[in-house]
Amino acid sequence: MTFFAFSIPLTLYYAHAICVPLVIFASLYGFRWKVGMWGNIISLGAVLFSFLIAISWWESLAYFLAQQVPQMVYLADCLAFWMIFLVSLLILDLFTRFMSTVKVKYAPLVENIGNGVAIFLLASSLCITYTFANFDLGPVGENPDLAFSEAAKNPLPYRALRILSGGNLAGFTQTNIFDDDHRPGQSLRERHLKRRQALMFNMIENADKGPVAGILGPDSLDSGITWREE
Repeated sequence: MTFFAFSIPLTLYYAHAICVPLVIFASLYGFRWKVGMWGNIISLGAVLFSFLIAISWWESLAYFLAQQVPQMVYLADCLAFWMIFLVSLLILDLFTRFMSTVKVKYAPLVENIGNGVAIFLLASSLCITYTFANFDLGPVGENPDLAFSEAAKNPLPYRALRILSGGNLAGFTQTNIFDDDHRPGQSLRERHLKRRQALMFNMIENADKGPVAGILGPDSLDSGITWREE
């Protein structure tokens, strides 16, 4: 079944990968311009801190969710990340609104240029968050025969998080570098590629039962969910 010479899955993929970031940029420039540079810079800080909080705690929450409902194993990572990110963003947004009750104004030239840059950075941070959550953690199937390549291990967010976790954001007594396990099959992206491939196998095996049955993990996963450090 095709749609304008493209397969429908391919069309949906491009809508997912290209249209969503375009909508984010257009929406923010349309709805956030009147907020001004000061307000958008504060919002940028809230988004970045929420992203870091979600990065730090999503695995623990996902493990808890998967233990409670093993059938959600393919969805747990994405759900846990978005839950923590959205709750953190809501709290930080409310907190900053009470902290900064005065709208700082700048000279018109500074305001216009700075506001455009602030919105661009805000939209970029949201796009990075969306990309990380939905392409690396999301319930998206993958070609079961696709091999994990070295080039796929180092996208920009991963490099930045490794630098930050080993530098400015390192712990006072213990340094825990993001995705620092380079053993075969143990890196974050490689493990999640295998999860997406397992999801694709499950979708193929349950094709006659509908998409919901394909997304939900089999009951046999009950005893196979372990913490990554075990």
